[in-house]
Amino acid sequence: MGKTASEEGQATRSTEERHLADSLRRQGIDLATRSGPWRAVARALQRPGRNRLPVVPIVTNGLAQVMVDTMEHARDVAGLLNFAGVDDLDPVPDLVPPPSLMLEGAR
Repeated sequence: MGKTASEEGQATRSTEERHLADSLRRQGIDLATRSGPWRAVARALQRPGRNRLPVVPIVTNGLAQVMVDTMEHARDVAGLLNFAGVDDLDPVPDLVPPPSLMLEGAR
């Protein structure tokens, strides 16, 4: 079974983030030790979840939370946000995904 457009887009972004994290590491920047409001945390699950992980990897600044696929990715994303000086996420309040990405039942 093929991937949906949303899954392909997420995979592309994830790959780009990892390439950026790897590039910064090669330049001697240790993302895991960057100070700032963002940190990687793990929320325990009652039974194994996605990828059979016992936890949900989360990136948080204490106000916003973003779920990611692995703890390594959570540490990278938190480090990238801290490195870039992003203190808060500024969401677009009425943001609506394109119709092609909306679930059939949500239309």
